[in-house]
Amino acid sequence: MSDTQQDGRQQVRRDALANFLRSRRARLTPQDVGMAPGLRRRTPGLRREELALLAGVGVTWYTWLEQGREINPSPEVLTSLARTLRLDEAETDYLFRLAGSQPAPHAGHPAARVPAALERLVRAQSPAPAFLMDADWDVRTWNPEAEALLDFSCWEAEDRNLAWIVFAHGPARTRTVGWEYHARRTLAQLRAAYAERGGDTTPGGRRLAELIRRLREAFPEANGWLDEHQVQDRSGTAKDLIHEQLGPLHFDQVLLRAPDGLQLVVLSPRDEATADRLPPLALTIREVAESSR
Repeated sequence: MSDTQQDGRQQVRRDALANFLRSRRARLTPQDVGMAPGLRRRTPGLRREELALLAGVGVTWYTWLEQGREINPSPEVLTSLARTLRLDEAETDYLFRLAGSQPAPHAGHPAARVPAALERLVRAQSPAPAFLMDADWDVRTWNPEAEALLDFSCWEAEDRNLAWIVFAHGPARTRTVGWEYHARRTLAQLRAAYAERGGDTTPGGRRLAELIRRLREAFPEANGWLDEHQVQDRSGTAKDLIHEQLGPLHFDQVLLRAPDGLQLVVLSPRDEATADRLPPLALTIREVAESSR
């Protein structure tokens, strides 16, 4: 890309930032920010000088920002502008990206409850195993096929966590072809998630730090591999199992992100033979449930 093209794209981004700031300033009234309404205004919203004063920035500097000039606001200034403009999380992230900055980490509180629509979506994946995990990697809901493979209902709440189960679930370790590769991959993704959520500076980061500490203490392999400081973004992968009753199972592990940090994980059959072997997984769960009545 030529310098002229690069400059053109940067100007498009600055113009979008200017338009966004003007639109959000226009929706605020003096009463919204605790100011007297004053004289009648020719245009809706706060004046530039009022917003600059509330955000703690210079009026001329802010005017240039709304004019799309070549200015690089710091993360601290962007945070102040977002707070003054009463932006929500999505708007704040958008503001940071338009300004060419990495969005600030969120507190990362897990959703209080899983939306019913997502629960239905998880069940609808049958006969492919599927489950939903939150930002803390805790597994929140699953379908019968996932239960048959990973026994989610048998875990205490604090241990019903994907990273923990990868190491602690003996049958899954035995079935998984190349288990060490997948375990190392899990730890690398967990470390990346810890950094993405702000590390020890946020509640969500501290919860993942506690999970990492527990893994270190409980599993020598995890302790050693974590010291390698590998990081990797969450993504899908190929995953093969040798099931003791069903035989070889070949999956594409697909990851889909949902609001509030929720993530849908689906083990999608990679071939027809695997698809044909999956229906008995749910039957196994039903037989166990019926025998316990």
